[in-house]
Amino acid sequence: MQRQGSLFLGLILVGLGTVFLLDATGAWPEDAGKWPGILIVIGIAIAADQLFRRERVSWFAPLLLIGLGTFFLLRDLDLVESEFVWPAILIAGGLALILGTMRRGTVETSSIDIPLDGAGRARVRVDHGGGELRVSSLPSASRSLCQGTVGAVEQRVRKSGDRLDVVLRQRHASWLRSLGREFRIDFNPGIELELDFHTGASESRLDLEGLLVRSLELKTGASSTTVIAPRRGHTVASVDAGAASVEFRVPSTVAARITVDVGLADIDIDGNRFLPSGGGYESPDYTTSVNRLELRIKGGVAGFKVR
Repeated sequence: MQRQGSLFLGLILVGLGTVFLLDATGAWPEDAGKWPGILIVIGIAIAADQLFRRERVSWFAPLLLIGLGTFFLLRDLDLVESEFVWPAILIAGGLALILGTMRRGTVETSSIDIPLDGAGRARVRVDHGGGELRVSSLPSASRSLCQGTVGAVEQRVRKSGDRLDVVLRQRHASWLRSLGREFRIDFNPGIELELDFHTGASESRLDLEGLLVRSLELKTGASSTTVIAPRRGHTVASVDAGAASVEFRVPSTVAARITVDVGLADIDIDGNRFLPSGGGYESPDYTTSVNRLELRIKGGVAGFKVR
């Protein structure tokens, strides 16, 4: 079900108008910025909109926005210290996930089965907002590019020469209700793949070991992700993570070169397999190996592990 635009927009306008009116009359605290109030308004509008439509409320986004807005408002007023920002974010997100799981309702799902149609390679983008995502391989004799069951998605497929371009985008109206649900996508192991995953509040396990992946791009937010790298060919992978935990497992027969560009991140790289080299890490046999992984890691407050 789509959000009722006029109601949601009306609530936003009334809330923002109230914030700016309080500021204009001097009732809004002088030391506080207006953007925490804006976060609170948006969170209340989302919850009120769902309650008005008599749906089970997906509490993740409303509680997270209201909690963060309240926290930053208190910080501006010097009632809490800045070093509590990230603990507050994690606690608010965790509580919202727990409450959302306890009260989740029916989740619309889509079965996908995209035929190869004679293609020898494919570029696939997956936008996955919420829920558990599992990626693996189809049987080698399959005539499909990918199959699986996912949360309500919009599919777009286009063929250009021998390449398929595919977009699987989870609808924003459904991903909040998908938290705690497991979805699956299995890819054909016989064709060259360029994979682009954008994940949000999710737990993901991307088992690419049996696939022929030329490039992998992973962008993820507040999530936990495990990636098993392909065991054959040359794969170029890029990971960009926010407040996330990412583990990359490299098969023993694969050499790797790893570059790291992170902020307040915790990096744990197997020093027995990947030796310091030029500001990064590299397998001793990287330049001569047929099966190679070139991994670039960047992110903010995240935990990265490579094994």
